[in-house]
Amino acid sequence: MEDFSQAKNLIERSRSILILPPREIDGDTLASSLALFSTLKKIGKNVNVLIGEVPEKFRFLEGLQTKPAEDFIISINTAGKEISKMRYERSNGDIKIYLTINKGELKTKDVSFPVINQAPNLIITIGVRSLSDVNGVVEQNPRVFDETPILNIDNHPANENFGEVNLVDPTSSSSEILTNLIRFMESEDEAFLDENIATHLLTGVICASQNFRNPTTRPKTFETSAFLIERGGDHQRIIQHLYKQKSVAQINLLGRILEKLNLNEPKELYSASLAEKDFKECQASSKDLGFVVDELKTNFRYLPNLLILWESHASPVVIKGIFYSTKKGLVEKILQNYEGVSRGDGALFVIREKDVDSAKESLLRII
Repeated sequence: MEDFSQAKNLIERSRSILILPPREIDGDTLASSLALFSTLKKIGKNVNVLIGEVPEKFRFLEGLQTKPAEDFIISINTAGKEISKMRYERSNGDIKIYLTINKGELKTKDVSFPVINQAPNLIITIGVRSLSDVNGVVEQNPRVFDETPILNIDNHPANENFGEVNLVDPTSSSSEILTNLIRFMESEDEAFLDENIATHLLTGVICASQNFRNPTTRPKTFETSAFLIERGGDHQRIIQHLYKQKSVAQINLLGRILEKLNLNEPKELYSASLAEKDFKECQASSKDLGFVVDELKTNFRYLPNLLILWESHASPVVIKGIFYSTKKGLVEKILQNYEGVSRGDGALFVIREKDVDSAKESLLRII
């Protein structure tokens, strides 16, 4: 309870708050970020949340609005320099900025592109294991992170406890942790958890527990869900959007992967490799792979290791992969050898090989 008390004090004494989920967001962190956003708005805070592209199936959640156009800011450190003139010109689709420097020298490190326009009094990270998971936000805004306290809410066992206050519980989802924090902040005279916030938090719990089908789901998860439904969480609406609306593209992609799936018996590895034409013919994208993996995990009782590889559209081309395993240590081994992030009992990663076959051979040598 002491950590909750410290978290409550941080929030109460902060006027402007930034909510920062990881760049690669999942249902639990997305839903809990929106729930926290609505809660802080309700108690009169000036609050912003940095959320990138949101998967289609989550767009039913209230609070997901198209972000208005914002100024793009180029920041130049002029300390110790004297700039007398500034002008710009447009040329062949480019904008060139000219600075006349009378004193000092301008270097590359003096130019930055901050994504946080106004310094907050408090940063709340949700589902962020390490500040490196927010991909460039820290590097582009170093002063903000040096001077601003952080409330760290997460359920990764390997969380680096980088916050001034750390609410980290590997046995709970981020939405469960946040539910407990909001309940702690409530009083007999003031309740924050309305139907909208309860629906957001229940969405996160359902995503994290795979609709309560994950065998590691604990009794306290059911208790939290019952409480959120009592507060107005719309369970039927959530299930309708997350599980009953499977797009034709997702079903096609699942069928294509089932066609390509093969077993490496010594490694106990089921794997499938996808080419660009597979996505085109299925009218799908790599964003639909999350649905495919969830379906495979749910409906196949014996699936010790699963690997899906595909070519990205980056230049130069890199190979992206999803790896899921029921065996302890294999996911960590993948992340030790390749750039990537953990996703529950799986990992999303990048292999810098020339083609899918080379990438698969590289990975098989590791596991």
